[in-house]
Amino acid sequence: MQDESCLITFRLEEDEEDVRVAARVGENLLAVARRGRIPVFAPCDGNGSCGKCRVRILNGKLRASKSFYIADVEYDAGWRLACMAHVMGDATLLVRD
Repeated sequence: MQDESCLITFRLEEDEEDVRVAARVGENLLAVARRGRIPVFAPCDGNGSCGKCRVRILNGKLRASKSFYIADVEYDAGWRLACMAHVMGDATLLVRD
């Protein structure tokens, strides 16, 4: 695993400031969000069995396989499960309510 440092920007509500969290390439995105106290809803505790921890890639790239919980059109639009995604470099993500 690389030890490259990158910056993950979480975009929350329109009236809230973006939150930036340092991460390492290969790190699990849900772990990064939790470390930054980002309110990503994950009732299954991050084991990919509920589909609730959706984030949308606005810029950058994550490594994440397709999930049963995300339709093809949503996947193509950049939606991923945070618990199944891994940081590949700097990225900006939209966090759903």
